[in-house]
Amino acid sequence: MPSRRLLALLLIVMIAPLSQADMAPFDSGRWVLYDAEITEHLGRQSLVGSAYLPDANFTDGIIEYDLAVDGSRGYPGITFRAVSAQAYENIYCRPHVPNRPDALQYTPVFNGVAGWQLYNGPGFTAPVPIPAGEWIHVRIEILGQRGRVFFGDMETPALVIDDLKHEARAGSIGIKSEHRPTAFVSEFQITHTTDLDFGPAPEKVYPRGLIQEWEISQGFLATDVDASVYPEQAVLEQVTWQRVAAEPTGLVDIARHVPRRRGQTELVFARLVLNAEQAETRQLSLGYSDMAWVYLNGRPLFAGNSAYRSRDETFSGIIGLEDALYLPLDKGENELLVAVLETFGGWGIMGQDNDDDFFAAGLNEQWRQSTGHRVPESVLHDPAENVLYVTQFFNGGGEFISRLSLDGEILDREWAGGLSRPTGMIIHDGDLWVVDRASLVRIDRKDGSIIARHPIPEARFPNDVAFDDQGRGYVTDTRAHCIHRFKDGEFSTWFTGEEIGQPNGLLMDGDRLLYGNQKDGCLKAVDLQDQSVTVVARLGTDANVDGIRHDGAGGFLVSDFNGRLFRAQPDGDLELLLDTTASGAYCADFEFVPSLGLLVVPGLYDNTLTAYQWEESGR
Repeated sequence: MPSRRLLALLLIVMIAPLSQADMAPFDSGRWVLYDAEITEHLGRQSLVGSAYLPDANFTDGIIEYDLAVDGSRGYPGITFRAVSAQAYENIYCRPHVPNRPDALQYTPVFNGVAGWQLYNGPGFTAPVPIPAGEWIHVRIEILGQRGRVFFGDMETPALVIDDLKHEARAGSIGIKSEHRPTAFVSEFQITHTTDLDFGPAPEKVYPRGLIQEWEISQGFLATDVDASVYPEQAVLEQVTWQRVAAEPTGLVDIARHVPRRRGQTELVFARLVLNAEQAETRQLSLGYSDMAWVYLNGRPLFAGNSAYRSRDETFSGIIGLEDALYLPLDKGENELLVAVLETFGGWGIMGQDNDDDFFAAGLNEQWRQSTGHRVPESVLHDPAENVLYVTQFFNGGGEFISRLSLDGEILDREWAGGLSRPTGMIIHDGDLWVVDRASLVRIDRKDGSIIARHPIPEARFPNDVAFDDQGRGYVTDTRAHCIHRFKDGEFSTWFTGEEIGQPNGLLMDGDRLLYGNQKDGCLKAVDLQDQSVTVVARLGTDANVDGIRHDGAGGFLVSDFNGRLFRAQPDGDLELLLDTTASGAYCADFEFVPSLGLLVVPGLYDNTLTAYQWEESGR
């Protein structure tokens, strides 16, 4: 009978993650070379071109190799979890554009279509230096649907992938590059392991109104369809519709559902049925790749070309919701039909109903100003004067603060001038203090004149201000990743480091300072004595935490600059009060007056100022 110690050792072996290194030398006979060769480069045995390792059977683990490039145009990289030449994950770099935001890129390949135009930005692309003429170490870690890429001597990952698009399945690994002496790979190694710690998955926040389901057809040869007109009955009779779900971002990667014929330009039809209780004009944002023709109820409405380099030599054709259509809907059902044509780089469509804003029960609009403002960034209530101050951040020189009544009347549009990109404000010691481009400015509330200007050393983007009960001021510097302290007329850097991230809004709460962290989308608190940090609430990693106010009932109001406003309880529970992401209205540094239930939101880029009455504020 085995001893207890032996049983314990056996148990450890059974539950320990599999970890096995595989050096996979290129001359081992295991590699399948296609348009590739083994050669010497910079003193090492190297591979130039493309090859794959069919017996890799790789699902989770680490892929490491050294890369040497000469800086020429190319896309050398690694494929993994490949189940065929038409379906795999791909991570590659672009040596000809080092340090650009898309110098390093992850893209999935479905049915032979590499969707780099569909997958761009955080989680998909990243800047990296790519020095020529030397070996660069690349380390790729994969676990489940997540991955990260370490490039060169970086201690932190250059690219973090939170959502690998293919399922976690075993497949081959490959080297993908052109067969010319511009990119070389050496010291290739695979480690099969699940012993990787990625931490908790980030919380994602998506705008309202995203179209989550489409009907799409099979592919048609572009030469067989006249897309400039609504399709003829003979074409429609050939259509077989399939209902497909969009990704949470609203994207439909058409190549997931429709195979392409090699070397042919194809299109599909995508269809929505829109219901209207009465005849109306509705705004719909539309993203497409590469070309689109839109018809509403059988009538042509729009045609667009977003193909690679279709507009200028630098145009990449990245899909997005930058364009909007105004749809003249009839009462009842309306058919929106889109013909989507693919050339290369990604075949996709996405939409957003821009009339899908959300307002919590008891939140009612009181007034809205759409003229008279020039990028309103911050609003502050003066209880003694019973007026509102609004910073105008238009960044054209000679910015100012406006003075308004509580019912929205502009009392003095340029009440306090001589400012440069003013942002956050606070009333302290009888005066108004405002942060501008490089200083903290003290303003006389009687006439708006500047009393003093206190320069902030090495300021990059000063943003908001708060004062504690000892008269010490605090100013966030978002781009410098720190909070400055203002004491006895002088500034010093008070709080910096990894915890601070990209600080934006500030609010004093007893013996702690609340701040919005744009880096991780959290509302945090830092203790004024020992600088310990706690998370108050998590708004989501995509949130840009801006304004913070007391709600008058023991909690806080906090805004996501992208267009959302939350009520945060002390235990971190969040209640959504306002979401204008569908219509594209921002929610910058707002003001809330608990005694009046008055909420005033600056829309920033759309130059609007909107006031709401919140009946459920708990005052």
